[in-house]
Amino acid sequence: DGGRNMTEEKEKHPTAARLCRDSKEEIAQKPIFSRRDKLAFFSALVFSSGSLLIHGESVAVSLLTENEYLIASVRSVVESLTGKECRITRKGRRNEILVENALSLLCACKVLDTSDGSVTVCNRIAPEFAEEQSAAAYIRGAYLGSGSLSAGKYHLEFSFGRKTLAEDFASLLQRYGIGTGLAVRKSRAVVYAKDSEKISDCLALMGAGKAVLAFNSLLAERQMSEHLNRQQNCDMHNIDKQIDTGLRQCEFLRALEPDDLSPVLRETAAARLAHPDFSYEQLAQATGVSKSGLKNRLRRLREIYEKANKGG
Repeated sequence: DGGRNMTEEKEKHPTAARLCRDSKEEIAQKPIFSRRDKLAFFSALVFSSGSLLIHGESVAVSLLTENEYLIASVRSVVESLTGKECRITRKGRRNEILVENALSLLCACKVLDTSDGSVTVCNRIAPEFAEEQSAAAYIRGAYLGSGSLSAGKYHLEFSFGRKTLAEDFASLLQRYGIGTGLAVRKSRAVVYAKDSEKISDCLALMGAGKAVLAFNSLLAERQMSEHLNRQQNCDMHNIDKQIDTGLRQCEFLRALEPDDLSPVLRETAAARLAHPDFSYEQLAQATGVSKSGLKNRLRRLREIYEKANKGG
C-alpha cells in the first residue's frame, strides 16, 4: 500500500519533478538584446559552469549542457559578440559547447583580466553586470549554468567555483529582497534560498513567468493538502474526545438503578448507553431535546451517581 501511495503521489504531482527542467528551458529561450546583457549572461555562465582551456596564448571555454535551448542561446550570444560560431559535440548525455579563441570575449565578460600583461582569472562580479539593467541577465546565466530548483522541499541554489563570486551573487540577490544563505561544498560555493516566496520572486526576476505560475500552483496545492490534513487530525482528535466522553458517562450510568430515575432521566440514560459514540448534538437529536437540555439531564444523572456513592 505504501509503495502504491508513493507512486500515486508522483503521478499526481509531475510538476514537482520537471519544474527545474522546464524553468531552465523557459529561461534559455528568453531573448537577450543589449551587448552588456549578453556579456553579463555569458560571464555568469562561464563562472558558474564553464571550464577554461588555456594553452599558451590560446584560450578556449567549454560548457556542458543537456538543454538544447541553452545551446541555441549561447550560439546566438557568442556569434553576436564575436562573429564566430561555437563548436558543438556530443559527450554522453550532454553536449559540449566549445568557444575557441575566446581571450578577447572572456576579457570583455570580465572573466579574465590582462591589464597587467598576464592572464588572470577575475574573482568578483563586474560592477556593471550587477547594475539593474544587466542583473537579471547575469542571474539567468548563473541559473542556467549551475542552478537547481527542487519543489520537494523548496530549495533554489546557484553554485560557483569561487566563494568571492558567491558572496557577490548573494549581495546581488539581496538588492531585490531575495535573502539567501551561503555554504561551501567541497570546492564549490553555493548560494541557496529555501523560502518559497523568495524562490518565486527569483523566478519572476529571471523572467520565468510560466515557472512562477507552476511553482505557486504547486505551493497552493500543498498548502491546501496540509490544511486538510490538519483539519482531519483535528476532527479525529474531536472524535476520540467525543467517544472518550461517552464511554466515561456510560460507566456511571450503568451503576444507576433505572427504577430510581424519573422517566425523562431513564430515557436519557438508555439513549447514552445505546449510543456511547454519539456527540452531544447527535444524542440530543435522537432524544428530541436541545443540546443544552441534554447536557443538563446528563449532569443531573452524574449528580445522582455521585450522591449515591457518597452516601454509600
